[in-house]
Amino acid sequence: MNRRQTLSLLMAAGLGACFKREDGMRIWAMGTEGEKIVPFIDAFNHKTTGPKFRSQALPWSAAHEKLLTAFAADNLPDVIALGNTWVSEFAALDALEPLNQYGIDTSNMFEAAVDNATIDGKLLGLPWYVETRLLFYRKDNLARAGFQNPPQTWAEWEAQLAALGKIGGNHKFGAFMPVNEFEPLVAFCLQSQNQILTHNATKGGFQTNGIKATFAFVKSLYDKGYAAILSGAEAPDLYASFGRGEFTFVITGPWNIAEMRKRLPADAQDKWATAPLPGPTGLGASILGGVSLGINKASTQKTAALELIKELTSVGVQAEFSKATADLPAVKPAWALAGLETDAKAHSFYQQLSLAKAPPKAPEWERIANEMAIAMERVVRGIQSLDEALAGLDDFANDILAKRRYMINLKGNSHE
Repeated sequence: MNRRQTLSLLMAAGLGACFKREDGMRIWAMGTEGEKIVPFIDAFNHKTTGPKFRSQALPWSAAHEKLLTAFAADNLPDVIALGNTWVSEFAALDALEPLNQYGIDTSNMFEAAVDNATIDGKLLGLPWYVETRLLFYRKDNLARAGFQNPPQTWAEWEAQLAALGKIGGNHKFGAFMPVNEFEPLVAFCLQSQNQILTHNATKGGFQTNGIKATFAFVKSLYDKGYAAILSGAEAPDLYASFGRGEFTFVITGPWNIAEMRKRLPADAQDKWATAPLPGPTGLGASILGGVSLGINKASTQKTAALELIKELTSVGVQAEFSKATADLPAVKPAWALAGLETDAKAHSFYQQLSLAKAPPKAPEWERIANEMAIAMERVVRGIQSLDEALAGLDDFANDILAKRRYMINLKGNSHE
């Protein structure tokens, strides 16, 4: 899709009239990070002999829409912070400058983060901060069930969950896994030898043996009562319930280290820990999240933009930014400087990030991931069989990926 087509669609939706072209060097970033970046931009501006940058914070709820509108109006900033699932979308728009030609060394970054920012062999951004999902668990509950260590395999986890069902007291269920959240399901699917999307992410792979087995495993956790069949809106308050020890495991992200330390009562602080996800035969993969910094392909100041993203991904700045935001650095050596290596709860995330995998690189991925959660909820509530749900997911994926499939086939034929 070109700018004219994009602008036409956005104007039809009433979104195209909100832009006034801005001059000067700009960087846009989302959420808290967009606010916390200001002193780092100021420090860069103070020492650079090149153009100065202005930063703008975008709310996550509006960022995607605003970026698309800015692209259509030829008004993207010089440096763009992109949620990792957005990189493939802006790659399809040809909006990002390939960075391969600049000889950037990414060997000290998490491999999955670099892979996520690489589309068709082109490095389209530098990982800025990273996220993933893993187990938060109650050590005391696990000990009462007869286990000293968290699980490393699916079989070990099932054995622990079965034993936890017998410990009594105020313990209600083994795992807090709202059925409408796609992240745990996707994480387990990434542990499969089969791909969620096949044929260069142009077709669904949901009826392959590996993905089907993964869905069956997750379904069994609900069928056996190890996880309550509740949506996020129906579930009890995560922090209050975890603090009381009413469940043992929850799969969540790094932001909850700080939240657990803040919200759990003092007498529960030494009773919880984190651990990488179990896998079919050993510690398993999880989903790679986070944000990458890309350069607007239309920028007239690419050299200055490159210097900024190199500065923001340097070891020292990564460490200081982590201290300011509690984000996890994408650059591995920054972990020690940020004090994360000696934090046992954070160190589990380093282990998990070393095993993490990028989600499928298709602009339509977020819609497919959400549909996966919808399908799983229908299955565990008995509305649909597993086979019907997987066939429906393949149909859904194949339908919304039809244009991508056509364009890739067309591109392939043009080289014959």
